[in-house]
Amino acid sequence: MAHRTCFFDAPLWNTPARSRAGVLFIALLMASLAWLALYAWLGWLLWTQGVAGWRTLHTALLLASIVLGVVIVLGWLGRVGKPGERWRRRVLNLEQLHGLSPGDFEAYVAERLFAQRGYQVHNTRDTKDGGVDVLVTDRYGERAVVQCKRYRGTVGAAVVRDLYGTMIHTGATFAYLVTTGAISEDARRWASGKPIELIDGPQLVELTKSDGIL
Repeated sequence: MAHRTCFFDAPLWNTPARSRAGVLFIALLMASLAWLALYAWLGWLLWTQGVAGWRTLHTALLLASIVLGVVIVLGWLGRVGKPGERWRRRVLNLEQLHGLSPGDFEAYVAERLFAQRGYQVHNTRDTKDGGVDVLVTDRYGERAVVQCKRYRGTVGAAVVRDLYGTMIHTGATFAYLVTTGAISEDARRWASGKPIELIDGPQLVELTKSDGIL
């Protein structure tokens, strides 16, 4: 196969996570406080002036409280319901990773390694993925394929060759092999110089500590 030039904006493992999750959380928190302030202001006006003193200001506060309240509720529901959200604050050791189901392991890798660094992720476990477990898209729209292997043994060169072929077939510009096991020296030599990153079990645990900051 012809070697592809890699344009994928690969994660910088040694830098803080670039996820927008923290900013969105703060925005939701601030919006919730603003809603409480509006609600309290309206209540204070009604208590001091009574219903008979209803003015345009009261109507504006009421409408603002309703609209902001709906936005806040939808925001919190969206945050809680995001796929992979349960892994956001859970860092698992190697033995715990071995205990995950294949689907949960894929979700963990997608969330902890990529989504928290600001990448768009699509878990393909419910489709005929053709060897792709997770699709990752960077800020430029370039795609990478991720293959997750929940192994206790050693991943050999044949697996890496298959992953490279999958990368070419899907039109992606980068590939990741993430495993809980070890990676053979033959596999590492074969991947050398190609747009493939190999992550073994111990490295995976380290990368997911402290939200990926090493």
